[in-house]
Order: sequence, then C-alpha cells, then structure tokens
Amino acid sequence: TELAHCVEAVRRHALARPDVGFAIWHEGKLVEQWRATLAAGAEPSDDALQDALARRLADVLGEDFIRESVAVQHRSGAVTVTGRAGLPDAARSRADQQFCYVNGRFVRDKVLTHAARSAYEDVLHGHKQPVYALYIRIDPLRVDVNVHPTKIEVRFRDSREVHQAVRHAVENALAVPRAQALAAAAADTPGAAPPAAAGDQPNQPLAPVWRAQDAIKFDDRVGHKVSDLQALWGTPAPDPAAVGAPGTAAWQASLAPADAAHFAGTSGTAPAEQPAGGALAWGTAPQAAAAPLAAASEANTWPLGRAVAQIHGVYILAENAQGLIVVDMHAAHERIVYERLKAQVDGAARIASQPLLIPATFAATPEEVATAEAHGDTLGMLGLEVAPFSPKTLAVRAVPTTLAQGNPVELARSVLAELAAHDATTVVQRARNEILGTMACHGAVRANRKLTLDEMNALLRQMEVTDRSDQCNHGRPTWRQLSMKELDALFLRGR
Repeated sequence: TELAHCVEAVRRHALARPDVGFAIWHEGKLVEQWRATLAAGAEPSDDALQDALARRLADVLGEDFIRESVAVQHRSGAVTVTGRAGLPDAARSRADQQFCYVNGRFVRDKVLTHAARSAYEDVLHGHKQPVYALYIRIDPLRVDVNVHPTKIEVRFRDSREVHQAVRHAVENALAVPRAQALAAAAADTPGAAPPAAAGDQPNQPLAPVWRAQDAIKFDDRVGHKVSDLQALWGTPAPDPAAVGAPGTAAWQASLAPADAAHFAGTSGTAPAEQPAGGALAWGTAPQAAAAPLAAASEANTWPLGRAVAQIHGVYILAENAQGLIVVDMHAAHERIVYERLKAQVDGAARIASQPLLIPATFAATPEEVATAEAHGDTLGMLGLEVAPFSPKTLAVRAVPTTLAQGNPVELARSVLAELAAHDATTVVQRARNEILGTMACHGAVRANRKLTLDEMNALLRQMEVTDRSDQCNHGRPTWRQLSMKELDALFLRGR
C-alpha cells in the first residue's frame, strides 16, 4: 500500500540519521515515532556514533536485530565500513532487512549486495537471505551519485576496492565464535562448584569407568592435528592399567561391600567377560579416571563447558555455567577441518599430500576421466593425485595428509564431480571453497562414532577458537544452548 511504501522510505532515512527524530502521522493517528538518539551539535566520537546507531537500529528494526547481530568495524585504505551484520541464525526468507548507506545516503548497489552476500556464503543454509545495516564512508570524489534520477544507485571509481572492504568487514565480524560471548557471560555470573556429598572420597570415581578407545589429541600443542583421524578408524589399544594397575586395590576397597564382593578375586584385573562387540575395556587407574571430576570447577570457565555424554553417536552434551550445550559433532568437526584446509591453501597454495602405498583404482565414467586429465594442476593444489590407469579406470595415488584415513575413491569421485560442475566463468575462490567443503565433509568424524570424554572435550576446546565454528560449511548450526531457565520451564519448576 501507499502507507507501507511511505513508512519504508522514512525508515531508511531514520536509520541514517540518529541525530534526527522522526514521526509518521496518518489520518490524525501516530503510526511510527523514533526519537533522536544522538545529541545535535558537536561532532560525535566514533564510539558515541556507534552507540547512537545501535539504539536507532533497535528502535526501527527491533531489539531482536541487535541481539541477533554483531558489530561491524573495518577500515581498508580509503573505505570505512561500520554497522551491524545479522547472525546466520537470524537469516530470513526475504531480503527485506538489507540496508546499505554510502556517505549517509541509502543506495541499492549490486557491488555492495554481492559483497555482503559472498561474506555469508559458507555460513547460510539454503537460500536464506542475511540481514544487515552497513554504513560505508568513502571519499566523495571516488563515487558517482548521479547514475540514477532517484540517486538510489551509485558507481564507484574502484568497485573492487569497495567490494573487498565490505566483504572482509562482514567476514571478520562473523568469524568470531559466539562461544566467546558465553565466556563473558559466565565471567559475569558467579557460581560455585556443587558441594561433595557426605562420604564421597576425593579423586575416586563414583562408578567403574568404561573406555571405548584411545583419546584423540585434537590440540596442535600436543603434536596432533584436529584432522588426524587415525585413532577414529583404528582399533582401541589395550589398556595397560586394566591389569594390575596401581591404585586398583584402593579403588575396590572404597566400593560398597556388595560391590567389593562382586569384584572379589579379580586381583585388579578386568572382568573376564566384556560387553557385546568387545570394543569396551576397563578404564585407567582411578586417579586418572577421576581427573574430569577434579576439574569440574575449572570447566565453569570454558565457554562451551565440559562434555558429559554422547547421544546415539551424533550429539555431544556439555555442561557450562549457563546450562546445557548440545553439539552436532559431525557438523562441528566438519567446520574445524574446513577452516584448516582453507588455511593450508591460503598459506602454502597447495595442500600437503600423502602418497598411497597401494594406489586405489576405480571404474570411472568418460566424464570423470576427462575431468581428471583436464584439471590435473587443480587436483594437485588440493593434495590429490588422480591419474588414468586404463581407458576406463582411474587410480588415486595420493590424498591430502589431513584426510589420509578417509576413503580415497569416494573422495576422488566427489572432487571430480565438483570440478566438472564449475566452468571457467565461475569464481575460482568460490569453487575452491566448495571443493574444500566437500573434502572436509568426507574427512570429518562420522555419526555413530563413539567418542571418549577426552575427545569430546578436545573438540569443544577447538570449537571455541575456530573461526565461524557456530555453523558448518553448509550453514547448519553446530551447537545450541539451553539455559537453566529454559530447562526449568520444560519441567515447570518454580510454578
């Protein structure tokens, strides 16, 4: 309607001028009113201007926009980009909350729209539209505003410079993991560790500890990479502490009489019968097994908390200061591997590869053979060596070191399909990221894989320091927070 168009036009002006109050009247009724959030007069500081813009954005677009967005502050050469960019979770089905301003003027420009959209490429799910309000300041001599009679379109002297500035501004703002905000909230919320129950002995496990496999060291500082999946596909090593481990007798002595009688005669050894599948073994010495219990108070300082359980081999449950964290372990690990692959390509231009002792051959279609021959250099850059073995057979001779434990044939087929789908007119950066995303998906830990508590905690710690770890590279969320208030509401506590 005409009124809706009028309100939209005034709203665009209101977002650009927080120092001016706006009121919309229709047929004697006040439709909208936004009071000035910045005192007129002296030139405000950058911080004061940002605060005033945030209050005006909250008044016009709602408090949800501020709560579900991050601040943007970036300067590149002669271009300064400020404003707020919506989180991927706040994306909408329509592009009705995308505002770009150049030197205080609302504009619709393909360069700016494409730059903002490209910054959301690997964090948005499906065809969702991001929300943002971006303010670009540039030398007026470097922009032509007389392109369109309504002055709503502009032409930049160096459009590439502006495109890169806007893209990097939004990317840098979205890259910071939201877990850091949880850490700040935890620091503001004092809490104490729960008191020990009467009769509990320190450094003693409350129940026998089962261990599925040796722990993967996700942290680089201990000499392993997050993408080193050898332990995930390997068989669990025998537990030396299960036979005659020091302290086992003391552990049995601390058990209740019935439990002590149950384990009598074992002399500290593992039970003769193991559960079905034979994959589980008795845990290590009680002192080592009780280490997570001793570190419970320290876990309150971890933004994503400490792992407590795994559900159906798919989700990780963790406890933090705010309540409960639910993590999709495949999506989270996929993002971590993806970011590491991108860092390797950006740093060395080629992904380190590992030759296979026995090349993996597979029957290939004519299209796959042609793609392998035409994109040999690209495959080499991605750490893959795929060569014709016969007119209808391809051989995989090397795979990326990061994905050495995966299925080489499945990986090669997926990468060849991605390369065949991208022609010369496609942006190389986008094609590369899609291929790396496919490789990361194949290299990430799969569902139904049982992880130990050490592995789950290591994955959580890596999520806290990995850029864009809140979404996988397909745009799906990797974790969700359930606060104590939400949990209490589920069970009607306090009502």
